Amino acid sequence: MSDLEKTKKTPALNVFAKITALDGTTHIGAKIGVAWAHNDGVGFNIILDAQPLASQFTGQVEMIAFPPKKT
Repeated sequence: MSDLEKTKKTPALNVFAKITALDGTTHIGAKIGVAWAHNDGVGFNIILDAQPLASQFTGQVEMIAFPPKKT
């Protein structure tokens, strides 16, 4: 299945930026992409619409993924 075909299906996961505040607490930021299970069953194909900034504390980029909410 091509990446174009995957974008026509409902994603398995929504990807969000993980933000670390000045006091050290973490928060879920903006939705930045989506993910689908890879065809061979191991891992995920991820499409990002935005790139999160590295944490000023750790220098790492952190993301978190959740299943889409059912409406």
